[in-house]
Amino acid sequence: MKRRSFFALGGACALCGCAGAVHQLPQINDNNLSLAQSEVKASGGPPARRELTDEQVNDIMASALARIRPTAQQMCGEMNVGVCNWNITSSQSRAMNAGAGSNGLIYVNRGLVEYTANEEEVCMAFGHEIGHQAANHIANNQTNQRTGALIGAVLGAAVGVATSSTYLPQSLITSMTSTGARAGGSVGRISFSKSQEREADYLSAVILYRSNVDLDKARGLLVTMARASDRKDTGLLDTHPAGPERLAAWDQAVAQIRASKGALPARA
Repeated sequence: MKRRSFFALGGACALCGCAGAVHQLPQINDNNLSLAQSEVKASGGPPARRELTDEQVNDIMASALARIRPTAQQMCGEMNVGVCNWNITSSQSRAMNAGAGSNGLIYVNRGLVEYTANEEEVCMAFGHEIGHQAANHIANNQTNQRTGALIGAVLGAAVGVATSSTYLPQSLITSMTSTGARAGGSVGRISFSKSQEREADYLSAVILYRSNVDLDKARGLLVTMARASDRKDTGLLDTHPAGPERLAAWDQAVAQIRASKGALPARA
């Protein structure tokens, strides 16, 4: 099964050129990764959620968004590849999460705000989802999924015919084609998810830097999220980098952004 996943991933990208990160991102330094792993390990157990009223949550979100939105709009226009008109909303979910969807949708759960230590961390969460929109990741992922499903269907049918020395009923070939399509669609969804997540973090850091938001305070959200997760290493089929890897990538992104005074990196 793993070999088939490797093959489908390589085949999909070779045949149609899947889209990943828009920009060239810095490579993760082993020393930074080791430091991040040690920091997460020493940071304690699961994070605690603070009690906030609806009014407090709404005020924090509104203030954080106001601090970064003008700069985020400017950066999105500068990139000129994604969606720059956003439909931003909040969710009453207590899960530590935020997300981006089609047609510029961006949402942040109240639970994420309740787990933050300061407004800067909320700025980072908004910046991350804006980064997904600005880099057109949502549309690219939908294309990847369709491509993966198509190639998976072709491979499923081909394997069904090639691996049998006897006649296979059409119903069985159809079933194998459908299975291949579902597997291919899954591979298509994750083909570049990790690089897109890293790019969204990078773009968030650019937005925060240009908005004069304290990047060191914002970084605390990544430590909190790493503490909340049991994953210490990123696997091949993971859609998000594991906590320490994401923290290390953020540190290297911030170093590069500060050195360039907030310039976007070169296009991939």
